[in-house]
Amino acid sequence: MITKKYISLAIDCYAVIKMAIDPVCNMEVDEATAKWKAEYKGKTYYFCAPGCKTAFEADPEKYLSGGGGHHH
Repeated sequence: MITKKYISLAIDCYAVIKMAIDPVCNMEVDEATAKWKAEYKGKTYYFCAPGCKTAFEADPEKYLSGGGGHHH
């Protein structure tokens, strides 16, 4: 049975896990455990794999403008 307490706990757990979106492939990445990160214009971006990080660093504006991207 789902109770208000259960729902509250689920919401609290979800809030602790901060997910970012890899700007290259749009996968969710856990910010706390991400191995690949890059700084650009004062913001940290998180990546699911080294290839996504490399692609982003080569042309960040391509991925931030929505003009690039690939799927795994």
